[in-house]
Amino acid sequence: MTRVAVIGAGMTRFVRRAEETPGELTSRAVAMALADAGMGIEDIDAVCLGTAPDAFDGIHMNGENLIAGAGGTRKPYLRHFVGGGTGVMSPIHGWMHVASGKFDTCLVVCEEKMSPCVPHPAGAFLTIFDHTTEQPLDLTLIHIFALEMARFMHAYGYTEEEIARVSVTHKRNALDHPAAQIPEDITVADVMASKLLSWPVKRLDISPTSDGAVAIVLASEDVARARGITPVWIEGVGYRLDTAYWCTRDLAFPEYVALAAQDAYRMAGITRPAEEIDVWEPYDPFDYKALHHMNGLLLDRTGRTVHRLLDAGAFERDGSHPMCPSGGALGVGNPIAATGLMKIAELYFQLSGQAGRRQVAKEVHRGLAQAWGDLMQVGTVVIMSSEGSLPTRYSNWSDVTVEDLPGTPLKSVADAPHVEYHPELEYAWDHGYALTTYLEGFRAGKIRASYCAGCDRMMIPARPFCEVCDLRAVDRYFDLPDTGTVQTYTISHVDWASLPLPEGKVNIFAVVAIDGAAEKMGLVHLLGEVDPADVHIGMRVKAVWKPESEREGKVTDLAYFRPLAPEEEAGEVEAVMIKPEELTRATAKATPGRIPLDYAYTAGLGGRRFYTDLAEGRLSGTWCPECEVLMIPPSAFCEECLEVLDPEAQARSVDAGSGVVTAATLVFEDRMGRPLDAPVWVVQVEFPDAVGSLIGRLLGDPEDEALLGLPVELVATKEVGPEHVAFRAVG
Repeated sequence: MTRVAVIGAGMTRFVRRAEETPGELTSRAVAMALADAGMGIEDIDAVCLGTAPDAFDGIHMNGENLIAGAGGTRKPYLRHFVGGGTGVMSPIHGWMHVASGKFDTCLVVCEEKMSPCVPHPAGAFLTIFDHTTEQPLDLTLIHIFALEMARFMHAYGYTEEEIARVSVTHKRNALDHPAAQIPEDITVADVMASKLLSWPVKRLDISPTSDGAVAIVLASEDVARARGITPVWIEGVGYRLDTAYWCTRDLAFPEYVALAAQDAYRMAGITRPAEEIDVWEPYDPFDYKALHHMNGLLLDRTGRTVHRLLDAGAFERDGSHPMCPSGGALGVGNPIAATGLMKIAELYFQLSGQAGRRQVAKEVHRGLAQAWGDLMQVGTVVIMSSEGSLPTRYSNWSDVTVEDLPGTPLKSVADAPHVEYHPELEYAWDHGYALTTYLEGFRAGKIRASYCAGCDRMMIPARPFCEVCDLRAVDRYFDLPDTGTVQTYTISHVDWASLPLPEGKVNIFAVVAIDGAAEKMGLVHLLGEVDPADVHIGMRVKAVWKPESEREGKVTDLAYFRPLAPEEEAGEVEAVMIKPEELTRATAKATPGRIPLDYAYTAGLGGRRFYTDLAEGRLSGTWCPECEVLMIPPSAFCEECLEVLDPEAQARSVDAGSGVVTAATLVFEDRMGRPLDAPVWVVQVEFPDAVGSLIGRLLGDPEDEALLGLPVELVATKEVGPEHVAFRAVG
């Protein structure tokens, strides 16, 4: 197996709302990484791209959209995503390409532009929950984090103030990071006084919403040594995914992180991680998550080691176990996929002595980066090392400032040319016989489970297979008691889009372990008929059902759980075996739904020039001096050589009346499939002496057989946006 090194890194500023398009962000990070490695794009054999789900950028098949800016044009190119775990999965993916001997070099790129989501990118998280059993409750990831944080605090005895110290440290560390979005010198009191979102989560417990991109260059040992670059080696990798049935486990300990860490330690020959790892970059989208993940990374279910290290100040940059000296997601920012790769880049800087003011006080030879994602189920771990004792190495990265990094923050998308999109995407999710049996139980006022004899588990929601018994088929169904025990809870002041609930209203979400189900097997639902101050872990509860006439066979037929009085305890109640529902064409059902997201896309640096020209009936391109080509539309980078370009300074006029139609289609529907009042010709137009083309409407009433090769000119519509691009025949 070939040894693999990181030999270059690049990153943009992390900002709340970037003017740059996703492709422009990636191209800038790539250009910086290539320059750091002393390479050109022609030296790269393959490209690995990581982005989290397409819903953030609002671009379907975002990997394909980003191929140009990521440097993957006509190269072996693969995109993957595992939510927040993507940024550390990406270098694992790239490592595989080089370690296998297939390629000598691999460019790893991660990008996220979360700002197009309206009203808030948190709304995209609604769609990661099960569409039938959880989405109807209007959950968001903040609620899930809050449920997990409450369980973590309960299991390991942390106070909110103790956890807040993590946010204080990370945000202070970020003051020295040039890419940092919200570096702050704050106190524990500031965290505690910040806006309560969903108890125990407060605003300053959470990392910010960010746009940004990061790139690294991986190389084989032969390439790294031949180029005379101080390598930082990837010693070990690990990744594990747990089931999406997240209510089936105790949320206090991240089993998936521990298993991924064990794999990485075994590969790196590490037996005592607390002693053998010098610098730690755990994933910290919330402050408690850093501690939660450190328990898993130290393989310590008791949690005593991490609690002791926190109390001793060991996680400070000058401590014995520096944690997130970069500032982490809490301080630098959290453009989901790019966050993990930022941590990999930070280890490269630390282990090669290039971290400047962020360099930890002690000598460091080995570091660990970890990321987490999806429904508390993804663990990705990378261990990196340097060779021997390294002096502080001066490089461009040592003194880089925020002014040196690309990334143009906007206060509002309205401050730049932009396009608004309101997708009308509706779905109908088939239930199948197991889910039908489960939901018909709700109609009947029953909580139903399926039973796996292989592992002796009574499972809810009912499902036709067992995810821990090699997908063993399950065909026995039972009615369970509608009572249970609160495993964890949160008192929420925000809705699924992170918008405030009406004054005086809160939602209390809880994970309830249902009596008669497997240990800790439960479901998430609302609590009611209880003062929020009286809710506690271990509280016994009972389901409150809607009136029978109002039930529809949905999880919301169970209105909420209320406290169960001691005198209502019925003792041990056995599960009752039932016959599963039979499905026919007439009885098969589906749950309707939609993705409730709108988008506002910035035109980007190239688009700003393009739209300004179009509104006036002009056309210009961008000249690439390296490739000696004129590109239309205007661009902020060259797809061929990845040269960073200035659409204003390198603009050249194009004769707007010299276009030629190269392709045409007659369109009868809009993009949502609705019939148009009249069909419209859409044409592709090229211009002499320029690379690229424009697509727009052809005005007038042309003859279809004469369209190809038809001379056309651009029409000044006085309106900005791609939907207003129009042409008319010349002569």
